[in-house]
Amino acid sequence: MAITKIKLDNFVVFKHVEVFPGRGINVFIGKNGVGKTQLLKAVYADVSVKNKEKVSFEDYFKRGSNNLILQYNKEAEDMVLELENDGSITQAVFLPVKDMLTHAKGLLAMEDKYREFPFDMTLTESIRLANQWTLKETPRIAISILPKLEAIMDGTVEIKNDEFFIRKHDGTLVDFAVEAEGFKKVGLLWQLIMNENITENSVLLWDEPEANLNPEYIPVIVECLLELSRHGVQIFVSTHSYLFATYFNVRQKKNDNVAYHSLYIEDDDVKCETKGQFNELEHNTIMEAYNKLLDEVYGLQVGD
Repeated sequence: MAITKIKLDNFVVFKHVEVFPGRGINVFIGKNGVGKTQLLKAVYADVSVKNKEKVSFEDYFKRGSNNLILQYNKEAEDMVLELENDGSITQAVFLPVKDMLTHAKGLLAMEDKYREFPFDMTLTESIRLANQWTLKETPRIAISILPKLEAIMDGTVEIKNDEFFIRKHDGTLVDFAVEAEGFKKVGLLWQLIMNENITENSVLLWDEPEANLNPEYIPVIVECLLELSRHGVQIFVSTHSYLFATYFNVRQKKNDNVAYHSLYIEDDDVKCETKGQFNELEHNTIMEAYNKLLDEVYGLQVGD
């Protein structure tokens, strides 16, 4: 079960774009401002609306009661977002770049109380999903994944009075408020796997997983995402990292499905190029920056 087509019309920076995702890992790259995050949010909102009652697509892009973050053409004949899939998708999960769990208790209380709340639903729903109870036993999908995540953050996630902590392997309980940003990111992934919000036939959308992570952990996260995809999770990630993007090709196995999508501007519109290998992308700003660095390093060496 997977999303097979994404079509966006008159939506933020997109006049018209079609993306054909793979069933496994989908890596989105591109310069700042080409719509990577908003595309992921749009997919998340569409899947979530279809699985909920009394929630509209627009609700996921509002700050307060009437302030739309995203502007698009509302004419009836203009389809803002069209998703095609080949079966039933049980759940979608969006992991933002921002850490939302540190202030989870206060944020949810404020959202329920005030109309002019400053965060959109894609951010606060990550808190609500993470706040759900975890299973007593490790889910089958997570048996080989959780030990890797626990090794990174040196513990497991605990929730007390709607506040998040990491229980270190030596027994120390560390509040998310004073924990390293990278460990909190890993902790959120751990929690969503353990409470089965990330499970077979679900969609995981993760905005810049590499942010705040030490490079030594990047191949571990890539391995975990590949393993999730082998268990039927369709994954969409955005990145600016050469290491993160490249490791999918390095670590993928014969039957793994990895697709790279480059968003770029042409003729005053955002286009999408899709390839199976990272180095095959013609529009690849990450490789361009990396090659410039190599040229400068080579120039310094020759100069010496």
